[in-house]
Order: sequence, then structure tokens, then C-alpha cells
Amino acid sequence: MVTMTGCDPQLNIAGAYFPAWLISAIGGLFCFWLMHLILLRTGMIPFLKPVSLVYLAIVVMLTSSIWLLFFAAR
Repeated sequence: MVTMTGCDPQLNIAGAYFPAWLISAIGGLFCFWLMHLILLRTGMIPFLKPVSLVYLAIVVMLTSSIWLLFFAAR
């Protein structure tokens, strides 16, 4: 596993290299923010118990989905 650390896909953005997991995490947080606004407008937040665990699960799900959608080996 130590020899595979260099296999992480990197993206060149404005001349700087960023790891793909960082881009996926930022995208997941942005999608979560949009989902949070939808949950606020529909009034579903009181039904999410415990809120902190549900929010964490949503962020992990969205981040993993973005990773699989854009960076998974095909």
C-alpha cells in the first residue's frame, strides 16, 4: 500500500495540482449545502434524528458519489 500512494489522481487547476479527493470533498460539501436548503424549505429537519449523524452520512454519501462518478477507474 505504501508504494501505491502516488497513484492518486491529481487535477491541474490554474497551474497547481490538487488531489482528486479534495475536489470530491469540496463538491460533496457544496451538494450538501444545496440539500440542506431543500430540507429547510420542506420542513424535514425535525424528522432527522440524530441530526449530526444524518448530516455526516449525507456528506459522506455525496462525497463518495462524486468520487465514483468522476474519478473511479473505468
